Amino acid sequence: GARGRARNDGGSATSDATMASKNTLVKDVGALIERLQSLAQVVKDRSDACKQDLASSSPERTTSPADSEGALPSATEKKLRMVSRALHGRLKDTMDALTQLKRIADDALVLSPEDDASGDRLRALGAELALARENASDAGLLGEKIPEVPGRAGPDAANVHDTDGKRTRACTGEDPDPIDPDLERVLVANAVDVRSIRDVVARLGANERDVDARAALAREIRSLASPRNESNESISAGIEPAAASDGSSSPTSGAAGALYSEGNFAYGSTPFATFWRVVQECPALSRAMARMAKVQQDNYGIFMNQRGFQVWGSSSGWLVFYAALGCKVAGVGYELLRCHVDFANGVVMSMLNALAKPPVFIHGDVLEMADCDVTQFPPVVWLTSQCWDPSLKTAVAEKLTRQCETGALVVDYGEGVGLGDRAGAWERVGTTTAPVSWNPAQTFHVHRRV
Repeated sequence: GARGRARNDGGSATSDATMASKNTLVKDVGALIERLQSLAQVVKDRSDACKQDLASSSPERTTSPADSEGALPSATEKKLRMVSRALHGRLKDTMDALTQLKRIADDALVLSPEDDASGDRLRALGAELALARENASDAGLLGEKIPEVPGRAGPDAANVHDTDGKRTRACTGEDPDPIDPDLERVLVANAVDVRSIRDVVARLGANERDVDARAALAREIRSLASPRNESNESISAGIEPAAASDGSSSPTSGAAGALYSEGNFAYGSTPFATFWRVVQECPALSRAMARMAKVQQDNYGIFMNQRGFQVWGSSSGWLVFYAALGCKVAGVGYELLRCHVDFANGVVMSMLNALAKPPVFIHGDVLEMADCDVTQFPPVVWLTSQCWDPSLKTAVAEKLTRQCETGALVVDYGEGVGLGDRAGAWERVGTTTAPVSWNPAQTFHVHRRV
């Protein structure tokens, strides 16, 4: 018996050591990812500035530079193109490094301490991480010496670390206080429960940093994603292939059961202040949310009314909770990843006293389950399409165009699923620029069905 107990104690110690090594490895990978992301954001800002300056140099001019008023000298234009190519190359190399690091983290997260091979696999992953860090350093991806935009100075050439650290927080998704004093005064004046908003943001953030939760998420993504790598330009534009919080979780595996790339499940975080700004700066959206709040107050318990506000790809519930607590609108979140849905519903059950009317989270495929034509008034649909595969974006756009009645509103990140290209069916009624985890100046568009 004593010998058997010794063997069990030894096994427990080995498991504990494996878990400690796993947590350390994941933490180290995360720190390197954050470093690369913060530097990459500066590279992307300067690359975009180069493109803007090149576009303004009138590439279609037919006269010589000397005859063109305001035209860039050819030497400056050549330098711009050289710097632009260098920045683009560094950005591409950084994205490749981030993809590799995300794979290392995911491989570590799915390891089980009960598996005898986990220790060897962790050591192999540690060696891969060391090599990835060395390669990134040799390629200059970790250095702060980033080519400046010719002819620009000041903020455009700012270092990666602003004096107050705002750039780093914007790129990593960290937000120690989601509500600043000015916004708090506005919310209090609108009888918004600020304390509950802070509480739910802290709880959702803590869950996404939890190693066990991240392991469960990685396992589920791998069970749903296909091995193919469908072209996804939004990941490169977003600088964020790793999971963070709410912005682009995949809502579907396809109506016909087709699988999507792992990149389709990538997502970033949208702060509450950004959500509030998007709503308040679009009069049509602000009026729609206020109308829904009143309808729900007058008709408690009718699920149809909750479908008036929908989030397609709701992740662990961020945008849905923002609407419930900030606008007093209980909505429906559709999400393909069950671990997200289970956690969000658990938060709902623990916050019933703080919610005027609880939101609902549904596990499933929006192409099959979501309905835009069952409400008594035109709905608001918030899409988290930043990293969706192109085929999914097309299918969602077609579904929205087919189901939405006149007056329905759709909020999306940038051009999103392409409703702006369907001029005969949709009109743009609002545009807001605000920070998200992958872009300090993300554009949001609000389209209305005509």
